[in-house]
Amino acid sequence: MARILVVDDEPDMRMALANVLNRIGHQVFEAGDGPGALEFLAKDGADLVLLDMRLPGMDGPQILRALRERDKATPVVMVTGYGSVESAVEVMRLGASHYLSKPFSNQELVETVERILNGGRMPAPASAPRLPSPALRTPPALRPEDAAVGEGGDRGLWTALACAALLAVVAGFWAARGSEPGRDYPISHQHSTALVWAGETLWAADWVSQSVYQYRLAGGKLEAVRSVHLPDTTLTALAVSGERMFVADASRKVIEERRLDASLSLVRSHPAPGPSPSGLFWDGRYLWSSDAALGRVYRHGGEGDLVVLESFKAPAKSPTGLHKDDAYLWSADSETRRIYRHRLDKSLTVLAVYALPALDRGPEPLSAFAVRGGTVWFARDGRAVVYERPLKAFSERAQGG
Repeated sequence: MARILVVDDEPDMRMALANVLNRIGHQVFEAGDGPGALEFLAKDGADLVLLDMRLPGMDGPQILRALRERDKATPVVMVTGYGSVESAVEVMRLGASHYLSKPFSNQELVETVERILNGGRMPAPASAPRLPSPALRTPPALRPEDAAVGEGGDRGLWTALACAALLAVVAGFWAARGSEPGRDYPISHQHSTALVWAGETLWAADWVSQSVYQYRLAGGKLEAVRSVHLPDTTLTALAVSGERMFVADASRKVIEERRLDASLSLVRSHPAPGPSPSGLFWDGRYLWSSDAALGRVYRHGGEGDLVVLESFKAPAKSPTGLHKDDAYLWSADSETRRIYRHRLDKSLTVLAVYALPALDRGPEPLSAFAVRGGTVWFARDGRAVVYERPLKAFSERAQGG
């Protein structure tokens, strides 16, 4: 986790950048002008600065020049909507590390920040978890050309040792993979924030690429069908209802209705009930949503203006996904990486909490969650994988009530 200072006179721009950087695990601070930025850096410091070029009073190059007079090391990325070769050359000469011209995508921002924080090197792309793949070569003592080992030619001892080594390798392989049953499905993107099943189709959202992806489960694989780019969005949740798709956009604090056509064309947009919509589910009659900033779950009317009919306190502070069946509501939490089963009462009483060892390995948060039959499907931000695990693989802790 890095400390990043965002310097911009537009509160909405600061919030948008902070939303993106917070989601990949960084701590973000804000300043609205040059004096405030320089004061913060002198007092508290930062690992990286995102500095707008056009600011009232003291502009970006002036701030950069003042910073470099006493601090040559802190990397600075200049951000502007007025990109030109001349201004890029100027700020690079003054000591900027990089230059971003608006509009830029979330992915461009993330890749730039991560590259600079890694000393100018792009981090290795996240993909399916890498398992140990040792070369299972025959030990030299067992090669045909070695007629004997040692003075007594004791092949039995060396064979036993080789077998023991092989067993240790296999044991290490399964320990790294995890012992729980299930499947891991590689996918074409690595920052999933939503998973929703519609028949044999799995829909997924990626907040960095700003795209919705459609997959088909066939032959034991998730086959990519298509992707639809939705620019200027921070996609955090999806729900499907017949020929409609509901899309949560955290940067604009809205829940959109879109047609399930080739471009996912927009029908209408509704204000979200909280500042950070993080989960959606359509149960056939009502739309359910959650908000990660407020730690709330909402039940909406399914038509018209999506009026909030009921509001509930979530069991943990960062709800990230929802599912409802005939008997229960299910929710997941990003930070605790736990899944909760709720009674459908006036308080959404938690009946059980589910944990899985695979969710506790590594720092990546639980970022998407869906239930299909007796299986749980989930994703972790930064991994290009969808995981399928039977619910029985989870440990269950019953709650009161």
